[in-house]
Order: sequence, then structure tokens, then C-alpha cells
Amino acid sequence: MSKIDKTDIENIKLITKETKLNNVVKIKIKKGDYEIELSSQTSNTSNSYPEVINNSKIKTTEEKIVSEDLKEENIVKSPMVGVAYLSADPNSPAYVKVGQHVKAGDTLLLIEAMKTFNEIKAPKSGVIKKIVALNSQPVEFGDHLIIFE
Repeated sequence: MSKIDKTDIENIKLITKETKLNNVVKIKIKKGDYEIELSSQTSNTSNSYPEVINNSKIKTTEEKIVSEDLKEENIVKSPMVGVAYLSADPNSPAYVKVGQHVKAGDTLLLIEAMKTFNEIKAPKSGVIKKIVALNSQPVEFGDHLIIFE
């Protein structure tokens, strides 16, 4: 049976924050043998707590990033399949934060592919609007990683 680790807890906090900002009512996350379901309270529900369900199957869907139109040049997409890391190691701060101004060529995050860490650099100067990639989570080719203002 898989265990929830410190990284999972950080990601759950980030997801909870994003669901509140984007008015998402319900989200399910599955890792190994466990599944976490987060529901926000509405006028129709009395209590909503994270619920862990073992050995359940879920359907994966593309995440809605932003309801507004995004310019392609403001989206940093994954150039490869791998695992995204927002910092150099678990004890280091993240390379970038929302609202931070970055210069073209600054490191935004790492993607580990075939035991090699690849730096994903800022294609242009600007302010970070949203960090879509979650720390220590898999990314596919073309997935949105970071959005600039």
C-alpha cells in the first residue's frame, strides 16, 4: 500500500488552493493504492472532508487551466515526458513563485527523464501568472507547465 508523503501533502495544499480560486467543486487524485477526493462546501453540502478510498479506479481528465483565452506565447509547455520538479531538491525553495518576475533563460523547473534532469528555462521575460505543474508529478509532452501574464 502506498503512503502519503510530504510532497503529496504539499501538492494537496496547492490543489486545494487552486480549487478555491477557480471555484472547482470536486477533484479526485489517485496515487498507487489510494485515492483522495476533495470537495468544497456549497450551500447543498454540510461537511466535505478529504476521503481516502483504496483500490478504486478513476477516469483521468485534462485539467482546465484558465477560463480566459490564453496566448500561446505565454504558456510554457513540456518538451518531453518525465517527472516535474519545482526545486533542485526537497530542501531547496522552488525556482519560481506566482507573481515573480523572471528573465528569459532563468530556470523555471526541472523535468527528470531517463534519470537525467533537464532544466526548463523561461522562453521570455515576464511575470509568472500560474504554475500548473505539480512537484514530483508526471508530465506528458505538451502539458502546460507554467503560464506567464
